[in-house]
Amino acid sequence: MTDVHTDTESPRVAAAADLSRYRMMLRIRAFEETALHLTRCGEIVGAVHPYTGHEAIATGVGELIGPADQVVSYYRCHGHALACGLEPTAMFAELLGRASGVNKGKGGSMHLADRSHGFLGGNSIVGANVGIAAGLAAAVRIRGLTAAVVVFLGDGAMGAGVVLETLRIAARQELPLLFVCENNSYQDRTPSHLVSELAPAAVATGLGVRSASVDGNDAGEVAEVAGAMLGAVRNGLGARFLEASTYLRDFHCQLGPVPPDPYRPDDEVRRWRTRDPVTRAERKLIAHGLPRSDLDALRRQAYLEMTDAAADALEAPVPRPEAAEHDLTIARW
Repeated sequence: MTDVHTDTESPRVAAAADLSRYRMMLRIRAFEETALHLTRCGEIVGAVHPYTGHEAIATGVGELIGPADQVVSYYRCHGHALACGLEPTAMFAELLGRASGVNKGKGGSMHLADRSHGFLGGNSIVGANVGIAAGLAAAVRIRGLTAAVVVFLGDGAMGAGVVLETLRIAARQELPLLFVCENNSYQDRTPSHLVSELAPAAVATGLGVRSASVDGNDAGEVAEVAGAMLGAVRNGLGARFLEASTYLRDFHCQLGPVPPDPYRPDDEVRRWRTRDPVTRAERKLIAHGLPRSDLDALRRQAYLEMTDAAADALEAPVPRPEAAEHDLTIARW
């Protein structure tokens, strides 16, 4: 049965959806800024790739993930993990190398995974996650399941051989696979237009995968187009490719206590910050009639949640040395 809403109900439904998305985007933003603080303080060792500025993509796609679906991420994976329902204290514990982390402190920032939420993890190798996702999608098809595999990737992965090969295989075999390309126009510190004159969606279309481009800073638009694509994927109509244009609010990567030197033009950064997804969501909610004081309260709540989660994670023990060989299959010659 299809739900039918009257004209007076539709704005309420839209406002409720926008509020739910805003809450998730705030949680992702608060998690990432807390993680960056911990890295600068020396508590998190290794590279952290912030998701700040991308929040609308994980939020718009994440709300559509069903219990039978699976998600594969890349090194900028924290936002995807939160949108899939992972618990922030266990995520912080993983970033901090604690035994209570989602992967017992063995994976760190780029390798979060939790099968109980259908989140099969990040990957530090550019493009490698895409081939893994194709294998999962092939298993879904072979088993005759009504489900989708969603794989996130950055525009920098579009030049990787495994990605180009997987797009062709996904098209030819009609895999139940949705590619979500987060195009922030940079490949590490290199502008993408210096690497390729073709947009990611054009590349995917040329290799036979039906594609669409959306404003990746608008969670509602992301959800609308991704929802239609996921419906097609689950119904056996083949793979789809969604290019979501966005921009990193901060930078590509934090490694150690000192942020990287600026590598993007100041006017470009300022222009994109006016399109910040969290700010745009706030404007939309104010247009719905939500008071600014309520938005401020939600922001405080999100940051308090993540501050408390990080504090709890910091109290957790580090793994015991003998745990290094647990949860592994070790070949002995």
